[in-house]
Amino acid sequence: MVYFLIYLFIIMTFSPIGEELFYRGVVHQAFREQLGEKRAAVIDSAAFALTHLAHFGIIYVAGAWKFLPLPALLWVTAMFFTCMVFNRVRQKSGTILGAILTHAGFNFAMGFLMFYAL
Repeated sequence: MVYFLIYLFIIMTFSPIGEELFYRGVVHQAFREQLGEKRAAVIDSAAFALTHLAHFGIIYVAGAWKFLPLPALLWVTAMFFTCMVFNRVRQKSGTILGAILTHAGFNFAMGFLMFYAL
């Protein structure tokens, strides 16, 4: 339980705050004025999804890196649409805090599933 709580603290604070400030903040704002809200959301979601490819789809086995195309495609697609939800929440709430809290909730659910359901 202690390890789980430490893990939850990390994944529910550092990742949501840092990633949302960067992707839904800096990256999104950099493209929003030129391309509009929807296209900026697609760009920041794609950047987030591709960054998270390192979590699932690229693995190091027996001294070599391997790319797993199908798991990578599934993971990147799932992360892209998850980010589109974060964008929608940010837009509807009128603040990046909505995206941060949604991201923290998502990370809680993922953490719980990894520790207890799997």
